[in-house]
Amino acid sequence: MTLICWALAGLATAYTVVRALGAERGTPLVQLITYTPYAAVGALLLSSLALIAPVPGLILAACGLVLAGLVAPRLVPGRRPGEGVRLRVMCANLLYGRNATPTFVDQLKIDDIDVLAVQELTADGLAALDDAGIDALLPHRVVATAPGGNGSGLFSRHPITGPATRTLEAIPMWQTAATVHVPGAGPVLIESAHPYPPRHGRVGIWRQQIETQATPSAQGPPRILLGDFNATLDHAVLRRLLRAGYRDAAAERGRGLTATWPFRTETLPFWTPPITLDHVLVDERIGVREFGSRPAGESDHCPVVAELVLPPA
Repeated sequence: MTLICWALAGLATAYTVVRALGAERGTPLVQLITYTPYAAVGALLLSSLALIAPVPGLILAACGLVLAGLVAPRLVPGRRPGEGVRLRVMCANLLYGRNATPTFVDQLKIDDIDVLAVQELTADGLAALDDAGIDALLPHRVVATAPGGNGSGLFSRHPITGPATRTLEAIPMWQTAATVHVPGAGPVLIESAHPYPPRHGRVGIWRQQIETQATPSAQGPPRILLGDFNATLDHAVLRRLLRAGYRDAAAERGRGLTATWPFRTETLPFWTPPITLDHVLVDERIGVREFGSRPAGESDHCPVVAELVLPPA
């Protein structure tokens, strides 16, 4: 039993060092680091082994406290936004277009969405959204449909200019973007993000596609980057993107551990822990008033909704 305690303490120490240094490399570590909140709770619970082996138990307690300290800021609301122009945004992974349903479009009405970013938009999914009446709600769009999970779309209540589509390198993941002109506010750049997941042998592609996401410029309009990042705030590459000028809308409102995936388990073990892969990243000039998730419907991801405050024109 003492040997088991020491083994657990050693694993917890290694995990904590990798997370604290942002040193995850390779598929196993990248995927394991995703579960840092669970690791923090697990280490703290296992620290009760101090009753059997005091030193390993204390090491487990220390690891749990360090990991909890790294996660806890996401649960503390930031500053309240000042006065400005309201903009309600949603991002939703449609799971190969399956969640392009009338129920999903009804949710857009309920939430009074101004801008919708979707990932995994197929041609059939786009047709289904049109049949459900999305054009009456969000008449301005830029779309790039593709088979499987590579498509993307951006829909807006307000006029857009500069509609753009681009493919991320190595694996062609489409992303759509536009400048949205919100009445009472200046223009705002919005892009639907969807880097490839860190599957076996593809971690380098995943990292590169996050590193090449657009970042805010103080000389340009405010920017919003939202979508399925296939990453959590425990991944160093996503934290570096935040340091380039973004804030995570969920963490700003103390909702940084809102689980968004997986909510369908046909291809996953039923015990797969829910994690936070979908994010709304906002320029530091933009305030965050509310954040929440919505039912997954026919997707494996929960849509997320944020009410933002734009600086007035």
